[in-house]
Amino acid sequence: MMHALHNKKNEKILTIISINPTTISSFFNRPNFYGVFFFDKAKGVISIDGQEVVVENSSILFYYPYQKIVSEGSFNGIFIQFHPDFFCIDIHAKDIGCQGVLFNNFFNDVLLKCSEQEFNELLESCHAIKSELFQKNIGQLDMVSSQLKMFLIKAVRVKTGKQQDVTVKKDNMHHQIEKLIGENYSRQSSPEFYANELEVSLTTFNRLCKKFFQNSFVTILNLKRIAAAKNKLFLTNFPIKDIAYEVGYNDPLYFTRVFKKYSGVSPKDFRKQLKNNRLV
Repeated sequence: MMHALHNKKNEKILTIISINPTTISSFFNRPNFYGVFFFDKAKGVISIDGQEVVVENSSILFYYPYQKIVSEGSFNGIFIQFHPDFFCIDIHAKDIGCQGVLFNNFFNDVLLKCSEQEFNELLESCHAIKSELFQKNIGQLDMVSSQLKMFLIKAVRVKTGKQQDVTVKKDNMHHQIEKLIGENYSRQSSPEFYANELEVSLTTFNRLCKKFFQNSFVTILNLKRIAAAKNKLFLTNFPIKDIAYEVGYNDPLYFTRVFKKYSGVSPKDFRKQLKNNRLV
């Protein structure tokens, strides 16, 4: 069953869909939206941009536009998808703090694993949105937007709390690599630079990237750059070649090839799909 929110032009800008025991890939016919999967019952594996996570009961997954997702297993729950024209994560990033925590978190920890109580409390926000969709009251768009924002803030609080709890248990090198790439991705593309900064051998550095992030350094660097490029493509009207240079690519044509490899669309089409098209 699907519930939808329309704008004044009668375009769908938010939908809520029930998830049945099937692969979730079928939901991604036109992935020009943000998505939140509430899995009350699940047993399987989901891969986002090549990073595999085991999905169990009471888990929440956050999807950023044009991420590559593959699933295998059985999944039950509720799925919310919303177009950036309705609620833009990138615009509200500083306000909510969810960018890089809930959405577009390709380094690690792409899944929010909740206790049953945490899951039910966060799911209440979804039910509140669904209840609002049944009504046609004044200010419905603003009400749903506010409810969605409150949910995201609550989810950030839960996730950051969990991250603080496990930080001491993680290898410190894990966080050093994240920080180093985050600070230098647009200027440094040589793995030797990062290995030298960490005072480890190149072989050790590459092994650590695989261990912590399930990807090679080159893939991690490209994912970071593409994530930054997506933000700029949607929020600005800068020429694509300028964005390519800004995120670290000296050749705009190569940037386009890499972007399409990881996103499935060209930078031009990505910008067009997010700026001009709503949910189908």
